[in-house]
Amino acid sequence: MTFKPTHGNRRSLRLLTLGSLSAKATGAAPAVSHKCWQGQCGRAQSAVESLIVAIRGRWTDQRTPADGRGTGHRTPAGRTVGEPEDTCRQKMKAGGLLRTVLTAAILLAGSASAEQEPVVATKAGFVRGTTLTSLIGNEFFSFKGIPYAQPPVGALRFRLPEPHEGWPGVRNASEHGNRCPQTDVLTLQPTGDEDCLFLNVYTPRLPSEREDVRLPVMVWVHGGGFMVGDGNAAPMTGPEFLLDQQVVLVTLNYRLGTFGFFTTGDGEAPGNYGLHDQVLALRWVQDNIAAFGGDPDRVTIFGESAGGASIGLLVLSPLAQGLFARAISQSGAASCNFAANGAPQGRLARQHAELLGCPSDSSEAIVDCLRQKSTEEIMETVAQLDGTKVLMLLAIPYKPRVDTEAEIPFLPEDPYLALQSGRFNRVPWMNGMTENEGAGNTAMILARMPDTFATQDWNVWGRALMDLRDVTDDPATIAEKIYRFYLGEELVTKENINRVVDIVSDRTFTSCISSEIELASSHTPVYKYILNHRGPGRQSLLDMLGITLDMAPDQLPDLGVSHADDLAYLFRGSGSAPVELGSVRHTMVRFMVSVWTSFARDGYPSSDVVPMPSWPTYSAEQQQHMWLSSEPSVGRAVFSERVDFWNTLDIKENWRGPMEQQQRDEL
Repeated sequence: MTFKPTHGNRRSLRLLTLGSLSAKATGAAPAVSHKCWQGQCGRAQSAVESLIVAIRGRWTDQRTPADGRGTGHRTPAGRTVGEPEDTCRQKMKAGGLLRTVLTAAILLAGSASAEQEPVVATKAGFVRGTTLTSLIGNEFFSFKGIPYAQPPVGALRFRLPEPHEGWPGVRNASEHGNRCPQTDVLTLQPTGDEDCLFLNVYTPRLPSEREDVRLPVMVWVHGGGFMVGDGNAAPMTGPEFLLDQQVVLVTLNYRLGTFGFFTTGDGEAPGNYGLHDQVLALRWVQDNIAAFGGDPDRVTIFGESAGGASIGLLVLSPLAQGLFARAISQSGAASCNFAANGAPQGRLARQHAELLGCPSDSSEAIVDCLRQKSTEEIMETVAQLDGTKVLMLLAIPYKPRVDTEAEIPFLPEDPYLALQSGRFNRVPWMNGMTENEGAGNTAMILARMPDTFATQDWNVWGRALMDLRDVTDDPATIAEKIYRFYLGEELVTKENINRVVDIVSDRTFTSCISSEIELASSHTPVYKYILNHRGPGRQSLLDMLGITLDMAPDQLPDLGVSHADDLAYLFRGSGSAPVELGSVRHTMVRFMVSVWTSFARDGYPSSDVVPMPSWPTYSAEQQQHMWLSSEPSVGRAVFSERVDFWNTLDIKENWRGPMEQQQRDEL
C-alpha cells in the first residue's frame, strides 16, 4: 500500500485520501500530504506516522534522538529487530484495518485554519517538510536537512562516503542539518560538525494519484574555496527566486578543508572525499527525486567559484557518468589555482602530522593518528601550514587532485588531457564568469589595508598577492613580468586600480575558465557568458557584504561586476534588501532566473523576459559569448589579449597543459 496526496483548498480539506497505486519504477514511494489543523495535529499526526512505519515494516527503532536524526537498520523480510516472522505477516495483512484507523486518525484534527505538512517517502525513510512562498507568491514545498550519507566520523574520516542507512518514523525536515567544519568568515572562529552530509530539496509540486509530476531538477554545489560554505538557505542561497519557476532545486553540503581533501599523495589518503560526497548526493537524487516531483533524466548540476570548479570536475569524473544531463559552471573551472591545478600536496600531510604531534614517517601512521585527533585540533593547526598566508585568496592547503592511486579514483586522468581528448561527460555546458572577477577581493583589501598594492617588492607580489609559490621556480620574476604587462612603470593608484582588478581576475579565474571552455567546446556544446550588468537593477554581493560587515558604502569602492555577483540574481540573500515586484531589479532577477532554468529545462539558454539574441555555441574559431545584462548581446574574443599573455608565462598549472604525472607528491 502507498499513500498519495489529494491537493485542494487549504481551508476546507479535512480528510487525507488514501491511494494504492503501484510504486514507481525508480522504487521511490510517493508523497504524503498531511492536512492537520493548527494546534490540533498531535494525535492525528502521531497515528499517521506510526501507521506509515507499520505498513512499510522496514526499519528498526533502536535509536530515536530528540532531533529525529537516528539511523535505522534494515532487517531480513522487512521485520523489525526481534519481531517474530508470523507477527510480521499479520501486520502486513492488516491493510484494511490500517486504512480505517488512519482515516479516523486524520478526522481527529477537528476544524480550523489548515496548515500543510507534506510528507515524502525516500528510500531511506519518510521526511516531513514545510510550505514556503516564492518571490512572486507561489507556494512550494521545502525539505531540509535530509541525510544522504552516514556521518563521516571516526573510521570513516578520510574515506569515501557511505549511503545513509535510514531512520525510523517520519523525520522532521523543517530545519537544515549541520554545516561541515570550517572557519566562520565573519567571526574567524571554528564552526560546524563532521556529521554534516545533508541535502535540501525544494519543489513547487509533488506527485499525486492524479498527476505524475516530472520537473527539471537543478542541483546546486556551493562555493567557498573548498574551505567554507554550505547548502543552507541563509545567508546566500535562499530558494525563493528559482522556485518562481517550475523546477526542483536541490542544495547540498560536502566535506571541506582538511576533512574533505586531506591527502598523503598515495593510496592511504588519496583525497577528494568532498567530491565523492557530491557524487553520492547525485546518486541520491537519481534514486529519490521522482518522489519530490523531479525528473531524474533532466538533472542540471550548477555551482559557483569552488562550486563551479566542482561542476567541471564532475564533468570530468567517470564516477558521475549518467548522473546529470546538463552542467553550468559559474566563475570556476576544474584546473583553476584553487582547484585541481596539479600542485603537489603530500608534503603538507607530513607537516600537519608534526604540528599535531603525530608520527610522520609513513602515510599509514599519519592517517591513523589524524583519525584520532579531534575536529578542533585539526582545524586549529591548518592556519600554521605552509602556503596559508595569502592576501588575495582564501588559504586553501588541500585541494582536488588527480587520484590515480585511489582504489576508486574520482579523477583518474589529467584534466587537460581529458578535456583535450573528449574523455569526459559530454553534456550541454553553460560556462562563464563576471566581467571583473577580482573586483570584490581588491575592494576588500583596499578597505582594510589601503597600502597593500603600493609596493614594488616582487617577492610580495609573487607570493602573497599572486600566489605563484608552487607553480614556478621564480615567483618574483614572473610577478614583475605580470605587473609590467598591466601597469608598465606606474605605481598603483586609485586611478589605475582597475588594472589590479584585471591581474587578480586573470590569475585566478579568466585564464583557467577560458582554457576549459576552449578545450571542451571541440567535443560538446558550450555556451559561454560574461555577466556585465551595471545599470538599474544591478545586484552586488559586495553591497551585501558591506551591510553584513557594517561598512559604509564609500569604504568599498565599486570596481566592477565582481565574483559572486551572479548569485544575487539567482538566490535570495538574507542580508540583501527585499526585491520589489515589478521593479527594474525584479526584471533582472527574472531574466537571470529564466536563462538558468530554460537551460535546465531544454538544454539551451534563452529568455523571454528581455529581448535576447540567439545564443551561439562557443568555438575556437569564432570565440563567441553572450553578454548578460538588461540588454543582452553576443560578443567575441573577450579578454583574448590578456589570456594570450598568460599563456606565454612559465606557470606550471593544469590549465596551461598536461602536468608531468601531476607532479607526484608521495611522502
